[in-house]
Amino acid sequence: MAEVYVGPKFQTIFTRRQSPTDERLPELLSWCRQWAQAGWIAKAVGNLSYRTAAGFIITPTGTNPATLTTADFVEVLDVGEKETRVIGIHEPSSECRMHAGIYAARPDVNAIFHGHYAPALQLTGVAITEHEIAYGTPALAMETMQALGAGNFVIMRGHGFVAVGSGMRAAHAAAVDALSRL
Repeated sequence: MAEVYVGPKFQTIFTRRQSPTDERLPELLSWCRQWAQAGWIAKAVGNLSYRTAAGFIITPTGTNPATLTTADFVEVLDVGEKETRVIGIHEPSSECRMHAGIYAARPDVNAIFHGHYAPALQLTGVAITEHEIAYGTPALAMETMQALGAGNFVIMRGHGFVAVGSGMRAAHAAAVDALSRL
């Protein structure tokens, strides 16, 4: 599927137009830099998040992970069918529906890393979604959650991959473990 990225497919409601504050932001920034260097995320491609008491902090949409600062992240408070409520100065990743769905379904998951790495789409012996579905849609979120099940890694057919864990280090380790099979 060669869908052109046009940004989020929902309206962003800014509860507060200020950067979120959380002591783990530098760690998320570090993972963004590592994943960009590995080629697993790039400008407007891929997103990383972690759970907070109010929701989750995620990378902003359409940005370059290699040049992000901790002030650029967005805290997602509520994801509705057509609106997403946030704290931040940027819109959240267009895949925040998927992150919200996984966090809601999996209390054991505290970090979600979504990458785009073409060779990963050829992996075998891992969970994979049944269909190729447009990015940022409720349908893609639902099918990704179903294919992931209780696991920690899933290929989104024709799209990318998702690794989850009890924390950021565990989400990264899930990706490394799966991608080491290439």
